Amino acid sequence: MKLKNIKGQELRVKGPGAKGKGPEIKVSKSRILWFLFVLFTFYFSLLADHGLAAKSSSGAAGPTTIESETLEYNGETYTYTAKGKVKIKKDATTVEADEMTYNDVSSDVTAEGNVVYEDPEVRIRAKRAELNLETKTGVLYEAEVYSKKDNYHITGAEIEKTGETEYELRSASFTTCDAPLPAWCFRGSDVNAIVGDRLKAKNVTFDIEGLPVLYSPYFSSSLSKDRKTGFLIPRLGYIKSKGIHVEQPFYWAISDNMDATLIGDFYAKRGVGEGVEYRFIEPDGLKGSLWAYHLRDKVFKEDFIDLNGFIDRDREARLSGYLSLNYMNSRDYYNEYNPYVLTKGAFLDPLTYLNMTTGRFLESTGEVSYKTNSSRLFLNSQYLVDLQGGVDESTIAQRLPEAGYFMNPRPVGPLVFSLASSLSDFWREKDPWGQRLDVYPKFTHSFGSDFVITQSLGLRETAYFLSRNDGFDKSPHRESLDYGITAYTRLIKSYSSFVHIVEPSLSYTFIPSVQANLPLFDSTELYTKTSTVQLSLLNRFLDSHGEFLTVRITQPLDSYRSGKSLLPLLLEAAVQRPVGLRGQLSYDVNTGTVEGVNSDISYAFPNKLSLSAGERYDRAGDILFFTTGVNYPFTQEIAFEGNAWYDAKGGGMRDIMATLKYKKQCWGLDVVVTKREKDYSVTVLVNLLGLGTVRL
Repeated sequence: MKLKNIKGQELRVKGPGAKGKGPEIKVSKSRILWFLFVLFTFYFSLLADHGLAAKSSSGAAGPTTIESETLEYNGETYTYTAKGKVKIKKDATTVEADEMTYNDVSSDVTAEGNVVYEDPEVRIRAKRAELNLETKTGVLYEAEVYSKKDNYHITGAEIEKTGETEYELRSASFTTCDAPLPAWCFRGSDVNAIVGDRLKAKNVTFDIEGLPVLYSPYFSSSLSKDRKTGFLIPRLGYIKSKGIHVEQPFYWAISDNMDATLIGDFYAKRGVGEGVEYRFIEPDGLKGSLWAYHLRDKVFKEDFIDLNGFIDRDREARLSGYLSLNYMNSRDYYNEYNPYVLTKGAFLDPLTYLNMTTGRFLESTGEVSYKTNSSRLFLNSQYLVDLQGGVDESTIAQRLPEAGYFMNPRPVGPLVFSLASSLSDFWREKDPWGQRLDVYPKFTHSFGSDFVITQSLGLRETAYFLSRNDGFDKSPHRESLDYGITAYTRLIKSYSSFVHIVEPSLSYTFIPSVQANLPLFDSTELYTKTSTVQLSLLNRFLDSHGEFLTVRITQPLDSYRSGKSLLPLLLEAAVQRPVGLRGQLSYDVNTGTVEGVNSDISYAFPNKLSLSAGERYDRAGDILFFTTGVNYPFTQEIAFEGNAWYDAKGGGMRDIMATLKYKKQCWGLDVVVTKREKDYSVTVLVNLLGLGTVRL
């Protein structure tokens, strides 16, 4: 065996082990060997026990290279002794130390002084290490393990490597903070860790700045991002009307394509609930979920039941379909527990929260459709429940079921032909119900280039077969037609800095007198006598960055209306820069009154402060509603987000959601305050990097 020192002088080693048994050794700079992988910890009080075995690695051993300032070999003990900046490298693993001994027969390694182990996954620092390179077992002392991928720091006075990926620790601490004194860490005893799988420990404390603040006698946590069965982080909060709220989820990884979450729910003032959510996805695009929940409310002395689920198949497939079912046995449940249960613990964005808490109907729908290149055949159903009250639900027409056929527009000589048809079965406890057949073919024709004229003629036949007519004919029917014509052109004018496009259009729609004495099921019955002329003028402004201003004004006129034939004037505008603005105004030119206004405005300042406001007004419905929002990052660490919804027609401040966010390198804190009418809730979300979010 030939060796060279750092000056390039040849060295010779003699002894029984000098030929072929030892590793290839180069005497050069220094460093040494050691190994360990990553531990992981926590999930705050009895967390997930994940019992899948980690995968072991195997393969042919590569050459081993040692660099050091001095090297000695004892042929009787088959031992190499390296000192001074020792470095051993094997495959993608490098170990450095001040001193190292290596047994050529047993593959035992002892490394001391500034031990550093590094591979593509981890870097480990220790004072001393004893390791067997064949069995990959051993002990390291005063060690710190750092995971490059997940930023984990794990320290222990003595870590025993009992297998390729398994470790035993008498005591250890875990954190994702980089500072010498971490902002938070977890400390425990009798720790058992399987890299890539899970970690178990006893007598665990959660320390903040070195001060223990929480304790758990036992916990188990995943060291893998793979789906594993076990307890998830409990959710804790306070709701004024319901007291302290505790929710403990349990996750069940059933198989690769399906899982479930079981929930135990506790409201201090109201009762105990339990729920389950099941989810699946198939390779062919079929996916779905099912949610079932029960709660016994002590105030109402009633069992509340909530069921919903959906099944969906790829909508773009030739044969597709979906099913969405929603059921609640009591409107009180919706009013009392929405959104606490209905959101299933999710922290919603303001728009989703508003839609969730102000929805009018609980809707169950289902559809199966078959598509061809030119048509679509479908079968669907719809069932509605009024959530907010004020309507006799027995008068709501339920579509159970409806079959339909659509023919896509297709050329027929100089014309374009399309068809919409449906056969619907409507049911309700009160008022007329029965079946309706609706057939609606339409022909369209366009001509012109700079000045385009488009005409359409639709023929419509609607027939009813009523089981409870109550003032209507048993088999009423309606035959009608509609004719429409639109003239359209585009004018373009270029200026030095922008382009102005004007698109005027004039249209006329005619529907002669139709059968008026028909039961009202849906919008199909609103197909009524019409003779309307509509003038529209669209202005678009573009620059080098795109469209920045759009304004449309539309004035319809109904010649069937005696006296006041002018319908409300509609003004629409949208600004993209420098502020975001959308607005729509409806103005009755006959009475000089504003019938409705919808507007939204937003602006982001250079200092990253962003403001938004919106308004909804409907004179006929006596609605005036305001929304406002603010988002301001005070620093890189602190930010505030607030949203409010105000009912100016007597409801007052309906909903307020305010969030204060604090973010550091390894942790974050969100304080969320939500006020809804006379109730409010406070939630503290602690986000620990690498571990997820804890709700307090």
